[in-house]
Amino acid sequence: MTPPNETQPHNLDLTEAAAQRTSTITAQLLGFSGLLPIAAIFFGALVWPQYLTKLSLLANLYAGTIFSFLGGIQWGLSISPQAQVRISKRLLVSIAPSLWTVLALQLPAAQASWFIVAGLNALLFFELTDAEKSQRPPWYIPLRINLTLCLSLGLLAISALHFNHHI
Repeated sequence: MTPPNETQPHNLDLTEAAAQRTSTITAQLLGFSGLLPIAAIFFGALVWPQYLTKLSLLANLYAGTIFSFLGGIQWGLSISPQAQVRISKRLLVSIAPSLWTVLALQLPAAQASWFIVAGLNALLFFELTDAEKSQRPPWYIPLRINLTLCLSLGLLAISALHFNHHI
């Protein structure tokens, strides 16, 4: 018979691995399901081009909300006990998405989309070059890259409809 203390670490590793897998799958499902509104808005604009301006505003508001949420992640990382990078730098970065979105929404819809895409990708660049990558779960950066790419392409596709609409 094996003493309990020899089997406990093995069971703990399996439990932790299962929890990480569940966390990864949940994050991916929630993340990619968050792209459904942008897809719906794009297809809505194709079917009802007369509502393109309103649908573009809706897409920009939605993408701006996601962008602000990503800023919130930076805020959360800056106040975690493990934070080691100068907190002021991350706190400044954390509020930028909300301010950037407010500025973007002052522009015409097509240009606002480009402005939000630039902001999303600038924040992604910050995250990719961040020295504190270990603070985030291993699934975060790959998911962030994929979602930023898809959201950016969705916004740019909606923006492109404006140019096609005027031709």
